[in-house]
Formats: sequence, C-alpha cells, structure tokens
Amino acid sequence: MEEEKLKYFEKYREIIRDFDNFLETLKTPQPYWFRVNTLKIQEEKLIERLETKGFRVERFRGLNAYRILEMPVKHPGATVEYSLGYYYIQDLSSMAPVLALDPQPGERILDMAAAPGSKSTMIAELMNNSGTIVANDISVDRIKSLAANIERLGITNIIVTKKDARNANFDGKFDKILLDAPCSGEGTFRKNPWGFQGADEKGHSILGRQQKMMLRNAVRHLSEDGIIVYSTCTYSPIENESVVKYGVENLNLKVLKIELSIPHLEGVKEWDGEKYEMYEKCIRIYPHLVDTGGMFIAVLAKQ
Repeated sequence: MEEEKLKYFEKYREIIRDFDNFLETLKTPQPYWFRVNTLKIQEEKLIERLETKGFRVERFRGLNAYRILEMPVKHPGATVEYSLGYYYIQDLSSMAPVLALDPQPGERILDMAAAPGSKSTMIAELMNNSGTIVANDISVDRIKSLAANIERLGITNIIVTKKDARNANFDGKFDKILLDAPCSGEGTFRKNPWGFQGADEKGHSILGRQQKMMLRNAVRHLSEDGIIVYSTCTYSPIENESVVKYGVENLNLKVLKIELSIPHLEGVKEWDGEKYEMYEKCIRIYPHLVDTGGMFIAVLAKQ
C-alpha cells in the first residue's frame, strides 16, 4: 500500500532535487514540532517544565520552533501545559509563511483561510496581542477549532469571520494578508499517508482556479504598500507558480525576495510547457531538507 501511495509523487521527479531522498523521507513518520506561546510563558520556562516531565526537544536555529525527539506521552497534546495554552503543535514548514509575513505589533492583518488557527495564532503572538487580525474561514466546523485555539492561547486581537474568501468583502484594506490557500495537501502526506488522496490533473486545475479567485480578492483588500503571502502545502506548480504567475500578469503584482532561515529550494522554472519567470523568488520547503512537511511560499506586492 505504501509503495502504491508513493507512486503518486513520481510526477514530480523532474522538479524535486534529490528526489529519491525525498521519497525515502516520505516513508518515515513526520516528527512533532511546536512553538511556545510567549503570550503566556517564556520559552525557557516551558522547555524546563517539559524536560522535567521527560520530553527531549531540539530548538531550530534560534527560532521559537522545537522538534520533539522523545516524549513520555503518546501525543504532545496530552499535557497540562498544552491545555493551559503554553504551546501550539505546529510543523516547522507551517511556521514559514508567518515568518515570511513578518507581522508587526499594531498592524491590520487578514488571514483569508485561517482555521484551525496555526498561523493566525502565531501572527497574534508575534504582534504581542496588539493590532487587529481578521481570521476567516468558510467552514463552521473548522471555525469551531479556530475559536477553541484562540481561547486556549489567550489571544485577544483576533476577529473571526465566516466568509467565502473567493469573493467576500472584508471591510477595508489590510497592511498584510496571508492567503494560505486550500490545496491538494501533498505536503502533509507524512502526517496521514493512509488517508492521503492527492489530486489528478483536473483536481489541480480546479483548485488552481479557486486559488486565483482568492488571490484576486486579496489584492482588492491590500493597502498600496502592503504585502500578500501566498502559500500552500502542496507541490503542484498548477497550484503554486501558476497562481503567482496569474497574479503578476493579471493583478499587477510583483514577487518579492524572501529571507528565511528554514532550508528551502527555489520555485519551479518550468512545468508542462509553462515557464515561470519569477520562480527564483518563490520558495519550496521539502520534507527531506529538514524533516518537516512540504510548503510553497511567495511574497507579493502591488507594482
């Protein structure tokens, strides 16, 4: 069954560097990562508490990002500290779009597809609970998870909305917008390989069209000197570089260079006959680079 599932990714052999190592990494379980909720506790104090309980963790390059090497429980959410909102379980690759967004205290930020809240709550933490975050999602069930995480983490600067991000009005302009778009989810394979579905060419194309609609709506809500971070947890250029190319050619956007300490590769230069001139400024995070999930990120601004 595992080998059958892995055959799905063969279509990316030509665009993923060190592809065989990539496939080998997909065979291994994804480790748990977490970040400390500094709104409630200092990093050092939480790590000390967890280590006293029997956790062994490794900090990544000075970031508020920790990989769990050993733990005394079956799941890292099974602790008092987690229930108190002292930390949030989040893969390092999932933290990357927020680091690219670089939220600052006092800003007005829109997260267009926010639930269950990994990135919205990280944004709030980096803003020190100041400014305003509009965290939107279209699914009631997912919004319930978003609201629960906001409450658990003690966040007070998030407004939750339920709207269709493809065409909704979010009332005004935003300094920064995160569009972590719904996608085919290929980068999350290691979390749930037995339930992985992926997408065929038609599925990628349908998702790509929806993502372009969301990007168009994001531009409508962006302040003149603001930025949009477009990200997905998938590898398909149809959902990634093609969407960015659409923004450049049809929405008067430009692609900005990203400075990120998390290991990554540049975007795809060409796929299925389509060329992407801005590929060098897009980044791709792959599981075999630093033992994470997968992520695509582009930072966009108005021309």
